[in-house]
Amino acid sequence: MPALLLFYIVAAGENVFFPVIAAIIFSWAGDVFLVKKEKPLFFRLGLAAFLIGHIFYIIAFIILAGSINNLTLIISVGIAIPVTIILLKMLNAPKPMKIPVAVYAIVIMLMSIFALQLMLAKPGFSGILVFASSIVFLFSDSFMAYLLFNGKPKHFNFITMLPYIIAQGGIIMGLALGFGI
Repeated sequence: MPALLLFYIVAAGENVFFPVIAAIIFSWAGDVFLVKKEKPLFFRLGLAAFLIGHIFYIIAFIILAGSINNLTLIISVGIAIPVTIILLKMLNAPKPMKIPVAVYAIVIMLMSIFALQLMLAKPGFSGILVFASSIVFLFSDSFMAYLLFNGKPKHFNFITMLPYIIAQGGIIMGLALGFGI
């Protein structure tokens, strides 16, 4: 994340946008906390840091989009609700983690919905990259949570970090290269 932060600052130049900086910093904090994800306190702190990071991404996407496509928003939410419910049932989170994981799942779904809004408002490679990367982020976090709650395979860290790095890199690259204030 420090390398992506530096990349964003350099590539965005005069168009550096505070919500993107905040999203990167909170994601970095989430990474640090999740190093000890087996400990409930660190898992919760990591989840909270990423949740705040996603909220900053949402803010950035809404502002950069400049407008909301209401029909797409309604359809997206209509799809996201049952998908989130199914996902939460599949994750099998322990009882004390069910509410925090549900809140996080809702926020990351909203992040992807507003990435779609950004792509529709500002069509082109950067918008597509941001949206596609948000979908990879959904997959990455869902997959990591599923494996964490249902049994970690031998190469857990590599398996879960690869799509996460692709997702963060894609979002940040798309924002840095394609969107200015």
